[in-house]
Amino acid sequence: MPSLRKRVSSYLRQLSFHNEPRDKRNNVNENAFVTKYLQGLINLKESPPIIYGKNPTDLPSYDLGRYDSGSSSIIGCYTGPNGGLTTVKRTEKHLCIPDDDIDFIDTHEDEPDESHAESDPFRKVEDAVLPEEWNRKSDFCYGLSDSLYDRNQITRQKNGDPIADCFGVIARKDSAILAVADGVNWGEKAAVAAKSAVHGSLHYLNKTIFNDTKPFEKLTTKADEANAEGGLNPDESLNLVGNTREVFVALLRAFNCAHDLILENKGMLTTLTVAVVLPLKSKSIRIDNGARTNHEPRYVCCVCNVGDTLAYVFSQNYGIRELTKGSHDVNSNRDMRDALGALGPVDGINPELSNLTLSITTLNEDDIVMVASDGLTDNFDPNVCKFTVNSTVDPPKAKRAGTVAAGLQQQQPSEKLTTHREETVGTVPKPPVKPPRKSKNRGSITSESKSSSSLESSPAPRSNSPSLRESSSNVPGSEHHRNPLVDHFMRQNSLDDGSKLKKPQTLDVRKQPPVMENKASSLRRQVSSQKNPPTSREGGYKLLKSKTSLDFRASSHKPQILRNKDGVPYVTPLQRYELQLLLMEDVLLNGISGRDSPTANAKRLCENLISFTISITAAKRRTLEDPDMYFDNRNGVLMEVSSQEKKLRRKRGLDKVQALPGKLDHVTIAAYNVGGVAR
Repeated sequence: MPSLRKRVSSYLRQLSFHNEPRDKRNNVNENAFVTKYLQGLINLKESPPIIYGKNPTDLPSYDLGRYDSGSSSIIGCYTGPNGGLTTVKRTEKHLCIPDDDIDFIDTHEDEPDESHAESDPFRKVEDAVLPEEWNRKSDFCYGLSDSLYDRNQITRQKNGDPIADCFGVIARKDSAILAVADGVNWGEKAAVAAKSAVHGSLHYLNKTIFNDTKPFEKLTTKADEANAEGGLNPDESLNLVGNTREVFVALLRAFNCAHDLILENKGMLTTLTVAVVLPLKSKSIRIDNGARTNHEPRYVCCVCNVGDTLAYVFSQNYGIRELTKGSHDVNSNRDMRDALGALGPVDGINPELSNLTLSITTLNEDDIVMVASDGLTDNFDPNVCKFTVNSTVDPPKAKRAGTVAAGLQQQQPSEKLTTHREETVGTVPKPPVKPPRKSKNRGSITSESKSSSSLESSPAPRSNSPSLRESSSNVPGSEHHRNPLVDHFMRQNSLDDGSKLKKPQTLDVRKQPPVMENKASSLRRQVSSQKNPPTSREGGYKLLKSKTSLDFRASSHKPQILRNKDGVPYVTPLQRYELQLLLMEDVLLNGISGRDSPTANAKRLCENLISFTISITAAKRRTLEDPDMYFDNRNGVLMEVSSQEKKLRRKRGLDKVQALPGKLDHVTIAAYNVGGVAR
């Protein structure tokens, strides 16, 4: 069985042009994945529409069916990494208890907080020591998080630790809540912000939609024992929301709770994306025997996101589609350093909600909903993988210039025509374009008289250049223009005065030079002559039925792919976006080796996507983990260099890794099988 390194290297060779010899960069690799897309052989599949907006009223409202609620209906509950949301606490106070004044602005010194000393959110917490209620993962309810950064060869710790991402999943038989937060920048406060955002949003949604707070009871500090029930309805089976509009209202309020908990725990900035999967109200149809049967179970996914953490749906029938597409412009190249939006004290207390987006789409059973941080999604960007580069050619500019010229021509037609006539006087015109093909019902022109009569009946435009046709006939290799059909077409499209046109001369085929024909055209002519015998003419030569029967097989060639000097193809922003989705889809359908079976559950989806990101960034990590970055070899003994020298060497190393594929970041993903848990 091939190793993971061999499988990844073979997959990368299949995807990119980067390993092609430089002298072959103008040749099209027919087997390359990117080439097939640019030639139009691979495209995204048609899928159910995704509707997005800024407010719940911007989106359609779907009635929801009966769904399981209450704590007893939970069959999957998982969080991470390093304890995930369980490492932060929340305080629940009664409304009559005043809060202490908390100043989050201009706070330069952090006082020790004894309340958080017991539960350090940055200690490494394994799954085995997670609270029992938060360690219920399965193949259909899963999440993963890892760091792609290099390891410091002195401290043996990874740069960028602790991981500033967090995920949380609460799954039931026919519904689920998924949340992923990505702390902005490095550091402990970024990790606190991500964990607080997931904690606050999941707590509110699980309570508001599913009438349940049991998973959070041990994580909540209640200041008032009278408020222990937390306003839950005693009937756990009661559905508290009836349509998707109410779900979106709950999502917006959940984001507000997430922001408040970030401020409470003195966190910094983080992105947040939350997806809620619920069953739609089933529709029944009547069949011949009068019985009623239900359609295939349908589900709905409601998403709210801030920042560049994205949500997707993977389907065996429709491929992959992005649910958060409305939060960013796919027709422009995004700056990956800009998160676009964030929760937390952006200006000291308020969040940045410029790209907050609500999205909705319908789902089928066996679809997989996933939410992933930008550390994962950016590593499927073809530019980041070095499969493509941004187009430096500006076709729209030339197109705009042509449009402006056309507009000027419409505004001043007489002046433009006069200029054109003056430029064509005394010059040799270009050969005319291909004459129009004659209809089979009307037949082809076979006599000189018909050509002349049709020419006389159609007025010809006037020109100041009476010798254009004669100069064209003097061009070497233009004997085929003496054909009556071509002469007829030239008269109709030339600038000569119709009164000065000369009668076409009759050619004698016996005096024509031999014409070299390829095998294919010779066979076609033989078959054509057997079916339709040529018609004799007065000139003594034979004419085929249609002189315009040209071989246009060259027009069926695949479009030419523009590449840079290294042989890497150029792509537009939209092509770059679609290639990113297709690369993710290809990994999920065929695996990294290209020969694996399609992904069928949430656990394998998370593992495949994370494995790809680890593989694509391996070269960067190896470069930055080179011992020469930290040590000098002095007489066979490795001596640690000074801190200043380490910085200089690392800077040179960072310049070197810019040309290598991948993006070093924290990667996090959470996924849920729609309807898969029920089986």
